[in-house]
Amino acid sequence: MNEQKINIITTSWALFFQYGIKSISMDDIASKMGMSKKTLYNYFSNKNELINEACEWDIKNPQFSFKSDQIINLNALDQYFEFFNFINERILKKCDSLDYDLKKYYPEIWLKTKEEKIKNFQIEIIYNLQKGIKEGLYRPELNIRFISKNLVSFYLNLNTTEYQVFSSNEVFNKDMHRELTLYHLYGICTNKGIEYFKNKFK
Repeated sequence: MNEQKINIITTSWALFFQYGIKSISMDDIASKMGMSKKTLYNYFSNKNELINEACEWDIKNPQFSFKSDQIINLNALDQYFEFFNFINERILKKCDSLDYDLKKYYPEIWLKTKEEKIKNFQIEIIYNLQKGIKEGLYRPELNIRFISKNLVSFYLNLNTTEYQVFSSNEVFNKDMHRELTLYHLYGICTNKGIEYFKNKFK
């Protein structure tokens, strides 16, 4: 893919992530890129096309992976700590209207993106759980399929409001995320794993 096109996609996704999709216009994106709107339309015929390609790019280029070169050699718990830190950074940046805008205004893109996100996220969690079991850090009798689905459901439904018992400030809050992480780790770890994360997760 053309390098300039990739730059437009990554810049657009960063804007969508921070401000939502509906509030960002092609003019905003062109301005952020320092180019004319006419030049922008040379790469994307309309906003719908840009959103579709941005979503596809986000799926193919995850910002976090337990299998990335940077953390592949860490044990499962240290990898999970990296995941914890990554989520904490996103808590401060994510606009809660991103998923809402996709679902309401671009339902076909939303459905495709949602299915891919669920599948890929679950694969990542399963990888970490299996790794932790092999290392003796996670309990061998864990129901990996259930736990992975439970975590995926929680993280991908943070913005669901119909039955939300947490306020928006509580959901996008590092203290809440820390408590959730401790709750999760105490539930899946062996004694060896608990002693390990108690010494590091302070």
